[in-house]
Amino acid sequence: MGSKNKDRPNVARAFVATLLVCLTWTPFAAKAALSSSELSRVKAAPAPDARLPAEVVLTDERGTTKSLQQWLNGKPTIWVLADYTCKTLCGPVIGEVADALDKSGLRPGADYSYMVVGLDPKDTAADAAAMKEGRIGGALAKSTFFLRASPADTAALLRTFGFQTVYDRENDQFAHPAAAFVVTSQGRIANVLSGLGLQPTDVRLALVSASQGRVGSLADHIRLLCYGFDPTRGAYNVAIGRVLTGAGAVTAISLILLIAALFRADRLSRS
Repeated sequence: MGSKNKDRPNVARAFVATLLVCLTWTPFAAKAALSSSELSRVKAAPAPDARLPAEVVLTDERGTTKSLQQWLNGKPTIWVLADYTCKTLCGPVIGEVADALDKSGLRPGADYSYMVVGLDPKDTAADAAAMKEGRIGGALAKSTFFLRASPADTAALLRTFGFQTVYDRENDQFAHPAAAFVVTSQGRIANVLSGLGLQPTDVRLALVSASQGRVGSLADHIRLLCYGFDPTRGAYNVAIGRVLTGAGAVTAISLILLIAALFRADRLSRS
């Protein structure tokens, strides 16, 4: 028993050391090529009473191809525009919207469908499928479609959503808004929501309102970026900063608990 108690502090110390190494390894070496003036153009600001182009052709991750009007299928939809190979916030935004939908009390397929559209024409069906598999599960998966379109049709969709992006060629990533759009069954943009910190009640109210054909105020422009690095500050932007801050808080609490356990183990080994 004595040797086991003696080993506990060493195990705890090793665990804390490993955790600290993980904390100090962050990808801050990444550099961005976009200027502050370029980033200032990024926003989601659809025009009042904007209507999605019904003739746009979209193909999902399984190869099913339909017109946009057919994808609407007579029900409200929620849309996210994303880069399927994004390494920053696209995945978390897709996941947060999915989580809010799961907790909204609405039925996927019956009350709404979830549509994700690829921004990058280089992304493949396999990229779309991999992103879906990593972020969507349960009953929602059957009513979630990861779509791709031709460059011309993608551009038409972006114009209608008022979705302005800037491409960072050096790092092959898009700076774009972290936004979710609620669309009526007739294809009218009813609401635009922040893709981060989304509440289930907000999603429910927006979808129920859209199901009744009502269009909310589109005055608020979404400027929260999905982009890995802010060149004007030499640090990650506000959106990612919030994610890292939250993760840091959780880790700090974990460290406190581990250190407390370490001291307790030390006292036990000496008794």
